[in-house]
Parts: sequence; structure tokens; C-alpha cells
Amino acid sequence: MPEAQTPHALERDRRLLIAARWFRSVAQGVLAADFALFLRASAWDGVRIGAVLAAGLVFAVLLTLLAAASDRWGRKRFLLGYEMLYVLSCAAASIHPAGTVLSLAAVAGAFGRGANGSAGPFGSIEQAWLTQGLRGTEQLSRLLSLNTSFGFAGMAVGAALGALPALGHAAAPSAADYTLMFPLALAFALACLVCVALARDRHGLEREAIEPRLERDTRRGENRNLRNLGLVNLLQGAGIGLSGPLVSYWFARRFGLGPAQIAPLMAAGFVAAALGAPLGTRLTSRLGLMGAIVPLRAAALGALVLMPLAPGPAWAMAAYLLHKTLNRSTNGLRAAVTARLVRNHRRGFAGAVSSIARQVPRSLGPLLAGLMMDSGWLAAPFLLGAGFQAAYLYLYQSRFRASVAAEPDPRRMGGRPESP
Repeated sequence: MPEAQTPHALERDRRLLIAARWFRSVAQGVLAADFALFLRASAWDGVRIGAVLAAGLVFAVLLTLLAAASDRWGRKRFLLGYEMLYVLSCAAASIHPAGTVLSLAAVAGAFGRGANGSAGPFGSIEQAWLTQGLRGTEQLSRLLSLNTSFGFAGMAVGAALGALPALGHAAAPSAADYTLMFPLALAFALACLVCVALARDRHGLEREAIEPRLERDTRRGENRNLRNLGLVNLLQGAGIGLSGPLVSYWFARRFGLGPAQIAPLMAAGFVAAALGAPLGTRLTSRLGLMGAIVPLRAAALGALVLMPLAPGPAWAMAAYLLHKTLNRSTNGLRAAVTARLVRNHRRGFAGAVSSIARQVPRSLGPLLAGLMMDSGWLAAPFLLGAGFQAAYLYLYQSRFRASVAAEPDPRRMGGRPESP
């Protein structure tokens, strides 16, 4: 094996990509905690805030259309382009945190949305790069869960930093107090960019000989899996868009909380998720991928229903933490399911299908949630979102349980197995 493709060299690149995930997640965590609160302090209403978040999601969908091309042209150039765009967005908001410049930067950088440390619309590219040369369930779930844990840990640090605007303020912070978050996010985004630039893309690992007689049947099965994946992710995206992006705004509207309470809450949620991610991996070794995903997601769904019905902030916070911890503990496992549905060299395309189907309905969610909340229907976005996620979970397990039950045939998968 050439030196450039040794397990040691692959380990170095994976460590750099995981480090990039951590730095990126800190930047995202700062803005996930504070951006909606900053806009509220700047006298924006829920509809206007939701519109900006929705526009960012629409822009992400457009970028995701490019992700499939990474199967042909490699992973690094796409991820580098995304990181440079995020750095420029943070820099623009640091220099001019108001008006049209801020709105454009927020749309391009998806401020306030948070992606659990992933590369947003290019998250599938990041995962395809990270898993080059891997195909086994145990390898995939272990590596992707580890990557997810680092993302949650970074989000926790970023969300904790989101409490800085409240320091020294007995009353609610002003809009000017929040502007520190943009230079903070910029610093960590630059560190992420450096890590991505240093990592090497070994795209050639994914291009191995495949038996010709298996190609037609294999591709037909993969395409069927991708159609099902797109269908179920439409439901998931609708649920997430309604119940996720405006949660800090909801806590402010429902209970009058500010960054001093909301930022630590979000940080605690990410810490719990980082610690909970290995739980999913352990359950997978005993119950299989679907046997771990379904009960964890079902319990998280129950917590989501309880959150908007809570009589006080403490109960709502507890339900929020439980929901996020259980839901996020399956992120690495679901990424492993997606990776198992296709061969190594089609993972960019699979990720693009998955992401676009999820992001299109998700982009409408913040706007609808903002309209509902400003109309006084504070529980409606979460209950409606829970309904969509329940339908998603039912279809997800029914469509993919058989597909991930057995290890893939190495003759069909291509690529050389490596230890993560």
C-alpha cells in the first residue's frame, strides 16, 4: 500500500477532520445560543427572525445540490469552500453587525441554526471524507459517533460562551452586548479552516473494482434505498424546522428567560449529548443499528411533546435536555445507516439526497413557527413537529430495518476496509 494510504496516514487525516468538527461546532454553538436573542434585542419580531433563519436554510439547500459532485471531484475542495464562506460570513458580521450586511451574512453562514458541528449543507461530504475506506457497521458507527461526540462537546463550549453578553447585566443585555459573539465565532471558524486545509483527501480509496455482473442490481437497490431515504427525510425536516431553530426565542417568549439562563441550558444539552453518543454505539453492538435508534428516538419524541406543556421553566428545561440528549445520541448511528445504504464512492450523492429532502421542508419551519409564536400559539410548533417526527420514525424503521440488518457484501461495496 503506498505511504499516502497507510492506516497511520488515514488516522492523521481523521484526527484533523474531527478537530475541524470541534472548532466548527464551537463557532456554531455561540451563534445557536445568542443569535435569535440578539435579533430580539434588536427589536426583530418572531416572523422576521424566522424569515432570516428560513432563508439560510434555503441557501443551504442550494449548496447541497453541489454535494453529489464530490463523488467525482473529491471531498476537500468542497469542504474548504464551505469553511471559507463561513469565515467570510463571521468576518462581515463582526465588522457590520446590522442591516443588509448582517442579513446576508446570516443567510450565507446559517447563523443561529447550528448543525451540531457538521459542515451544514456539506455535512455529507465531511462524513464521506471521514469514512473513506470503511464499510463495516461497527467501524462506521464507532467513528461517526466519535465525530458526533466531538461536535456536541464543541457546541457545549460555544453555547456556554453564549452567556458572556449577560455578564455584569442585571437587566436584559442590549443588542450591542451581543456583538462579541461574531468575533468569537470567527476565531474558531478560522481554526476549523486550518484543520481542513491540512487534512488530505484520499478519494482514490473509494474507487475500487466492482464485479460487473453485480453492478446493475446493486445500483438498482441503492437507488431504491435513496428514494425511501428522501421520503422519510421530508418528514424529519418538517419536524425539525418547526421545533428546533426558534427554541431560544420560545424560552424567552414563554418564560422571559435571557442568555444567562438559555446559554447554560443549551450547553448542558450538548454536554449530555456528547456523553450520550457512546450509549448509542454500545446499544448497537447488542441490538443492531435499528434496535438502538428506534427506542432512543421514541423516548426523545415523548420528551418533545412534554416540553411545551410544562408548567414552569425547570420542567421545560428538563424535557428539553432529555429530548436533545436522546435524539442526538442517534446522530452517528443514522449517519452509519445512510453510509450503509450505498457503496463508498456514492456517499456524497446519498448525503445530498438525504440533506436536500430534509432541508426543503425544514426551511419553511422557522417562518411558520415564528408566525405561530407571535400569534400566541406557543405550543403548536412543537406538537406539530412531534407529529411529523413520529411519522418519520415509523417509516424510517419500516423501510430500512432489513437493509441494515446484515453486513454488506464486500464484492458490492468497493473500497478497502481500514480501522478508524
